[in-house]
Amino acid sequence: MHGIHIAQQIVAKAMEQGKVKKAYVEVGQIANITKEDLEKQLKNSADFEFELTEKKAKVKCDCGFEGEPKTIERQHDVVIFRCPVCDATPDVIEGDQVILKSVDVE
Repeated sequence: MHGIHIAQQIVAKAMEQGKVKKAYVEVGQIANITKEDLEKQLKNSADFEFELTEKKAKVKCDCGFEGEPKTIERQHDVVIFRCPVCDATPDVIEGDQVILKSVDVE
């Protein structure tokens, strides 16, 4: 159900722009839905095309590390990640969101 809700929000936001031909969506590497799962949900939610890209995650840790986190586990709507250097939970800089980047309209 979680993926359906995210897909419906994206479709609604895209349709605010007019008659949509194609929507471009960015899915963060540690967002609470995978690019593949969202793509399936979007295909069932609208009659226009989608292009999805994945944004690499970037984190910053108290140990000084800044870069891509180590993903420990991915569940239905939760991603557990750690600092690859010290194994602490770092702060997210980017790559944890799903964003409608742009829309092509008729």
